[in-house]
Amino acid sequence: MKGAAIQALETTENKLAFFLDKFPEYRKTLRLAVTQEESGLEHRSYQGWQWHDVETHPTKLIRLVTEGISKINLRTRQATFYLLRDREAVKRALATWNVTGRRLTELIGLDRERLLH
Repeated sequence: MKGAAIQALETTENKLAFFLDKFPEYRKTLRLAVTQEESGLEHRSYQGWQWHDVETHPTKLIRLVTEGISKINLRTRQATFYLLRDREAVKRALATWNVTGRRLTELIGLDRERLLH
């Protein structure tokens, strides 16, 4: 990867980490969204996930759209289908959390900046 691409990737991951720090209730939503998208990859007609697939009220999903984490892929009279903008970045951001809701770097006493250098 080139320097600009790596910097953009780090920016996306930092944005996701900050978002999950600020709104930890979205971790489950994003985990379910990743699962839905990966299971839908085998279907050519997959349009995305809906609010009930990720167990989150539609009004809360708008925050994911406005933050640039997800996008509206299809909107009809009956349903709205969403997709993650960068599924791999979301997976990496979620991987830094353990089941107790604490960042793994906090648990082992490491500073994220030290890990990057």
